[in-house]
Amino acid sequence: MKIMAIQIPVGREVLNEEEVYVRRGSGKYYAYPKKIESFTTNAIISPEDCALVQEGNQARYAISMKQMYGGSNFISVSVEGLNNGLFIPTLAIFMPHYINVNEASQGKNVLYDANGEVIEKERLHEYAAKLNRGCWVWINAMFPKEKTKDTGFKGLDLAIINGFEEEQPIFKREPLERCLEDDSWADLESLNRQGFPTEKAKIGKYEPGKTIYFLAPFLREDDPEVGFVAWFFANSGRAVLNCFWNPQYSYAGLGVFLCAEGTAQKS
Repeated sequence: MKIMAIQIPVGREVLNEEEVYVRRGSGKYYAYPKKIESFTTNAIISPEDCALVQEGNQARYAISMKQMYGGSNFISVSVEGLNNGLFIPTLAIFMPHYINVNEASQGKNVLYDANGEVIEKERLHEYAAKLNRGCWVWINAMFPKEKTKDTGFKGLDLAIINGFEEEQPIFKREPLERCLEDDSWADLESLNRQGFPTEKAKIGKYEPGKTIYFLAPFLREDDPEVGFVAWFFANSGRAVLNCFWNPQYSYAGLGVFLCAEGTAQKS
């Protein structure tokens, strides 16, 4: 007796050169265009070397994918960047972007450059490797003594350079929000509004885009009105967010990933 066989269709390759597909944690697949509108800015940048800082479904900033200005201290590199229409990213900009780059490299999200081209394959791999295993950069975050008593966590303000006059920086200050108080592995899903981790990681080890070793800010006794500054460091075995570094320090391997702001929309 001949056994009846059912026909199973041959799988076909999904070919859509205009889209990329990612699989989210829910297990569902999502399609994204390979090309979106280009980023416009008044700063002079190389668009192919800058990634969009994606905030939900929009991007107000682009960040350099190449480390720049090695050997400069925090204040001088801030002034140098601002002179060129660029700025050092805050933690609120940098940390979510760092997470997004890792999600894109794991096929869970997409990342675009300032030309509006999707960053994928070798270019994405190289960028993720740079952030996870080969960078040491200043972050736009200083921790002077709080201006108003009992308003900032640990008695500190968060000061961000947002301009300068006669080569002297202008700071935007606000009370530091509560974050992890002690040095430890931190969960990057717990970032607060200012970009600081608030919860310890359940697993005490480095997982790119998920955990980071956090060195918490504290009052600088020798110069409390200036305070310490933050930097981000990553090598093959760890990524560190250090919030108590001397802003006058400089070293050839310590630089920045500078940001550009998009042009304002016409009303």
